[in-house]
Amino acid sequence: MEILDHMILSVEAILDSDKTISFEKAVDRAKIEGFGNEGYIGIMEEKVKLAHKKIRNENFKMIKDYFTFPKIVFTCFIAISYFIFLSFFENPSKANYIAIIIVGFTGISQMLYSWKYRKCNKLYVLKTDILNRAYFLSFFGVQITQVYVSFGKEYIDFNHIFMRLLMTFIFTFSVLAVLGYIEIRKKTIVELKQQIFI
Repeated sequence: MEILDHMILSVEAILDSDKTISFEKAVDRAKIEGFGNEGYIGIMEEKVKLAHKKIRNENFKMIKDYFTFPKIVFTCFIAISYFIFLSFFENPSKANYIAIIIVGFTGISQMLYSWKYRKCNKLYVLKTDILNRAYFLSFFGVQITQVYVSFGKEYIDFNHIFMRLLMTFIFTFSVLAVLGYIEIRKKTIVELKQQIFI
């Protein structure tokens, strides 16, 4: 609305000062005078950068919240349970790989659920688009797991306590990333339903 008001006032001023100029040229001139040669593109790019930064901050804040009381109890429960779970397997890397893949596909299912909200009145919703990209955070664990399973299976002792701690950390982080994504997705959908799109 502020941009629209600014444009209307600028076009009026140009039309008043130059009676020979057409309305279309007055709009073009107001756009260049008000927003530079890039016009609205500069504003759009700035808005996209701010939205990306906001979503990143929200994602990491959600994950960070799982390390404060009372959520830290839940986080510790996941980590300890998973560490014990891995000790039941002769080759814990396979069990870990399957568990991480399940977490990754849970992230995909959540992203597909929110896919229908990517557009509103045939317009792409920036926040939803950025949020859908954020689900890749849940695949961080899948990527790391693939690396050490593929390249380290002949050299790494997966039963070693440090290796099991690493697998536990990656699994716990992946679960928290998906839970954070779900929480932000729900909040975003509520916000979208409350918006009035003209």
